[in-house]
Parts: sequence; C-alpha cells; structure tokens
Amino acid sequence: MDGQPAVEIFKSHASATNQSLNLDEPIAFFLHNLVGIDMGIGYKLRVPLMIEADGSVVCAAEVPVGSTIRIMGATIQSAKDAAEAAVKDALLKMGGEQPAAALFFDCVATRLKMGQQFKSELDGVQRLLDPTHYVGCNTHGQIVRAEGQFSGFHNCTAVVCLFPD
Repeated sequence: MDGQPAVEIFKSHASATNQSLNLDEPIAFFLHNLVGIDMGIGYKLRVPLMIEADGSVVCAAEVPVGSTIRIMGATIQSAKDAAEAAVKDALLKMGGEQPAAALFFDCVATRLKMGQQFKSELDGVQRLLDPTHYVGCNTHGQIVRAEGQFSGFHNCTAVVCLFPD
C-alpha cells in the first residue's frame, strides 16, 4: 500500500476500472475486487469485508505485513473453471477408480459473487463426478494440504474430497 490507507488504493482502483465503491457498504465492490497476496509461486486470495475509520480494510483472513499484494478479480467462468479443475485433480489422484462419495466446499464469497449462477458451478461439479453424488457447503476459508498446492488457510478456493469405494 506504500504507506497509504488501504481504502485509498481501493478508491483509486474503483476509479481506474470505472466501478462504483460505496464506502458505507463496500461488500458488493469487495466481492469482485479481492486482495491477492503474492506468494512468489502464485497468489493467496483474501476477501475484503469492511473499511475501518482509519482507512484500513479488514479481510476475512490475515494479510501479512509487508506482503506484496494486488487487487484481483475473477469472472463467473473462471470460478467454474477452478471448481472443475479441483474435481479433475481429485479424480486424477483416484487413479481411475470411481469414488464412492464426494465432498465439495467453496468459499461463501464465491457463492455471493456468483448469485444464481452458482448453480452452474455445482452442475459442472456433478457432471464431472457422475455417477457419484456429492454433498458440501460454502465455507469461510478452507484448509488444503495437497501436493503442488499452497498450504494453510485459503479464501475463494474450491476444495474436493473423494472417498474410495
């Protein structure tokens, strides 16, 4: 933030991208403008939730002091693609076996952002898992510790857990 209050960065971003940022009710803007923490091998996303009186922005999970961050967004299609990629990765790790059951979790921010279109993400998950059915929920962050993925707390992440027969 280069010493500026975070809200000033978000205001500049809103202006530069021709978006509306209501400082009294910023969540609609924040759901489409996430904080991406540069991890050197990718980004961990954080959902901004509210603006404090001092201009700081509170996120759903920690943003370490001194982090390099970017304001990031996602499309409906990229959220669907991410969920489907999580399913494909989980199925690949099953080595060709059909799972007996599946759990699917996605961040509540994704559901809020997608609105009624969230069903299309769920339909894609079911299409890939068919004939296996799944249960799941929207969560506030997920823990994923799988080879090739970030460890620790995530926001805006689709997570799939498959159970062998």
